[in-house]
Formats: sequence, structure tokens, C-alpha cells
Amino acid sequence: MINYNNYVLTNEEKAILMGGLLGDERIVRRGESYRYRVHHSLDQKEYVDWKRSKLSNICQTTQPPRQVPKKGTSYILYEFYTSSGKYLKELHELFYKKNEKGQFKRTINQDLIDNLPVDPLILAVWFLDDGSVRNDCYAGKIATQGFSREESELLCDYLRKFNVDCRTVMHTAKSQQWYITIPARTFGNLMKLIEPFVKEIPSMEYKLNELRRTL
Repeated sequence: MINYNNYVLTNEEKAILMGGLLGDERIVRRGESYRYRVHHSLDQKEYVDWKRSKLSNICQTTQPPRQVPKKGTSYILYEFYTSSGKYLKELHELFYKKNEKGQFKRTINQDLIDNLPVDPLILAVWFLDDGSVRNDCYAGKIATQGFSREESELLCDYLRKFNVDCRTVMHTAKSQQWYITIPARTFGNLMKLIEPFVKEIPSMEYKLNELRRTL
């Protein structure tokens, strides 16, 4: 049996977890024990199963993915949790900071950007979680509405480490929410980096926007 207090994450596991934390995923903390939640819509079942297979070593004591209703809606989620333990403490401390209410909140700061590996697998998971493509050209965007403009700007700095140019755009003036847009001139750079991983999940290949690829 794996001791999840002393377990050391592999580079692949860490990249998948980090990419998810930039997107839809969460680390749940209870005292000094931590576990990671993966949840997506049911139509992304193959993607969730792919994550589960890649993270199987840290899911030895948990149930397989299951369908659960989203509270208060008719929406069905497909989710699983990793095993609990202290092995996620370092990752939690990197991504979470206490807010003015003393609650832990995912926070994008310079320290996080400096410590994120320049790993295409992180980009792949992040884009599969929160990225989308345009239907009129070979370009795309990444939803960062859960972060402030300053945090979104820092995430742009991270993308530029991969030679992916981008900028922040206001989603709506009323909500003061932001997203990252990736123009056609550099979108191909991102796709080339993440394509090998996305090809492992056929149902997610639409996010490569290959129908509008010009080169």
C-alpha cells in the first residue's frame, strides 16, 4: 500500500495536476490532509478517464470515476478524487493563499509563475480544461474568468515562455471578468506543443482546430 504522506509525485503527475489547477480542478484540504478533485461534464468522460489512468498511482484508495448531479441543476458531472495525504501539501502551498477572510483561495502570483515548469503537458491539460477554438479562423482563447486581470496577465507571461503570444480581453464590462486570447499568428505554436497529448484522447481532438489549420 502506498504511503500518501511520503509519496513523491512524478513529473507527469505533477504536470497534470498543475495544468488542472490552472483550469477546472481543485485541491481539497482537511486539516493536514489533501486530495485532488477532477470533475468535468459527462460528455468529457473520455478525458476524465484519461486523467484517471495517468493518475492511477495516487488513486489507489479511491473509487473510480462516477456520474454525479450538479447541485441545484439537471447537469451531470463525471468526477473522481485522488487519495488523501500530505503528498499534495507542497502543491497546495504553491497554488493557494489565504484571503482577507482567512480562507484558502487559488491565487496566481509571480512566485507561482516562476515555479511552474515549462512543460507542454501543463499547457495541454490547461487548454483541454479551459481552452476553446474560434470557428472562423485558426485561433483560440483560454477562460480565466475566475482570476483577476493581473492574474490573467501573469498567465500570459507563462504562455510566452512557450513562444505563445497572447493578451487579456475583458469578458464583460459589468462582471469585470477576463480571458486570454491567442491570435492566429501564434495559435499554431500552442497546438504543436499540445497535439501529442490531445491525440491520446480522440473525443478532445476538436480542440486542435485542425479544420482551420493553414500550414
